[in-house]
Amino acid sequence: MKSFNAEKFCQELISLRGNESQQVFSEKLGINRSTLSLLETGKQMPSLEILDKLCSLFGKEVGDYFVESESDALIYLMGSMEENDKDKIITMIERIKTREKYEALARRCVDDIGR
Repeated sequence: MKSFNAEKFCQELISLRGNESQQVFSEKLGINRSTLSLLETGKQMPSLEILDKLCSLFGKEVGDYFVESESDALIYLMGSMEENDKDKIITMIERIKTREKYEALARRCVDDIGR
C-alpha cells in the first residue's frame, strides 16, 4: 500500500510557487489563498482534484507524491533529519537486515540438523 508523502508535496508546492504571491498562485489552482497556505505548511492534505490540477499544471505525476507504506514513515522521518543522521539510520537498517539474514540461516541449519 502507498501513502501520501506530505513533506515532499509541501516542499515542491512552495518551490513551484516560486516568487509568485500566494494569492496569484492560489488563483491559478482555483483555491483560496488560505487553503494554499495550509497546503504549504502541511496542515491540510490536498484533495485529489487539487493534486491532479497541480500535477497537470506543472508536468508532475500524481504517483510522485506517494511512497510504499512499509517505508513511508522512515522516509518522512529522514526528510527532517540532518544528513549525518540519515547515514546512521541507513547503516542501522543494513545491520538489521544482515542480522535477520543470519538468524534465518541459523534457523535453517538447526532445522536441517534436526531432520
